Amino acid sequence: GEIESLAVLPFVNASTDADADYLSDGITESLINSLSQLPRLKVMSRDSVFMYKGKETDAQTIGEALDVRAVLKGRVMQRGDSLDISAELIDARDNTHIWGQQYSRPASDIFALQNDLAREITTNLRMKLSGEEERLIARRPTGNSDAYQDYMRGRFWWSRRGPEAAARSIEFFQRAIAKDANFALAYSGLADAYSNQGTSAAEPPMEVFPKAKEAALKAL
Repeated sequence: GEIESLAVLPFVNASTDADADYLSDGITESLINSLSQLPRLKVMSRDSVFMYKGKETDAQTIGEALDVRAVLKGRVMQRGDSLDISAELIDARDNTHIWGQQYSRPASDIFALQNDLAREITTNLRMKLSGEEERLIARRPTGNSDAYQDYMRGRFWWSRRGPEAAARSIEFFQRAIAKDANFALAYSGLADAYSNQGTSAAEPPMEVFPKAKEAALKAL
């Protein structure tokens, strides 16, 4: 039968460049967001799985801790303009291998790559998707892959918190918006970053909260 619960662990950045963490984190978050749109599949939140980032923990232990039946692990290596990604789906009951695949694609194909990953995962969870569910997981947030990479960089810096990180995240979200003025996720990120600046008193709340509200409304 269907496997109805999944934890997508943070993909490992296998590149020698630590700055490429934005890419491994971004792919992880994208898969979580995409798969969580399927009502029959319980997908653990970002906060639940990122506590395992950088830790060597077996799938059975994670399955027991998060109460999931399957665990997805992956690695990302960026080499110039190409991406090498490996992914493995593991049965959390006994650590047995369900499915694994390796991909090598141009970085510009990141949307197609994430879509292929999501489809392979649902197929190997033995889920039969409706046409609407297939459209949901295939939906692209933007048609501009460069804007999407800037968005992932923005989210990476936003997750690090702190005044400097917030300022960097705003810079990347604004770059993404400059490349696609209708990129809702980038406006959402901008709203989050401005809100953090206000709540942490890194910037005067009366200056940044209106900016956060404007960006949030634009995202909607």
